[in-house]
Amino acid sequence: MKDIMKKTIKICYLLLGLSIIGISASLLRETGLGVDPFTAFSIGLSTNLNIPLSITQILVNLIIFLYMLISDKNRIGIGTVLNMTLVGVFIQIFSQLLLSYHLSRLETFPKIFILLVGLLLFTLGSAIYMSVNMGQSPYDAVAPILSKQANLKYSNVRNFQDIIVVILAFIVHGPIGLGTVVIALEAGSLISKWYSIIPKIE
Repeated sequence: MKDIMKKTIKICYLLLGLSIIGISASLLRETGLGVDPFTAFSIGLSTNLNIPLSITQILVNLIIFLYMLISDKNRIGIGTVLNMTLVGVFIQIFSQLLLSYHLSRLETFPKIFILLVGLLLFTLGSAIYMSVNMGQSPYDAVAPILSKQANLKYSNVRNFQDIIVVILAFIVHGPIGLGTVVIALEAGSLISKWYSIIPKIE
């Protein structure tokens, strides 16, 4: 019973992190600031293929998932599956809820504030779901795997990965903006900092 309770708490903590990621991406998307690189690429691909964002993210994640299977199966867990299937859904839900607030009409200063909040929330959510150690999303697993294999600093590999995906998002006409660039340059270091200070559930 104790193990079941512990696992339930970890899953709730995991879902909290994924929800925060969804909120941050929705805030940035509806404000017109551009979203995180992976979401920008997914939205662009979703528009081009004319299929829902949630389905697009699952398909793209499945491709990267094959890399995880080959390179590091230990990073796969229930968190991997939940991230692959729920983040796109959360973004769709929260974006719909924010539509009536017309955030894209805000003045420059409020938009900059939302950008900072969005960046902090995105990296906090990522650090929270990673901290429960129940599996990483395929996209988030790439940088740790590569940094371990090449003996490079995680934040540098993550930033390089994000920049590459920004270029891909640009090619598929994803919603790239200032927020996308800021996240691409700062996500790696901020996730590391959040991870070092947030409570861990062992």
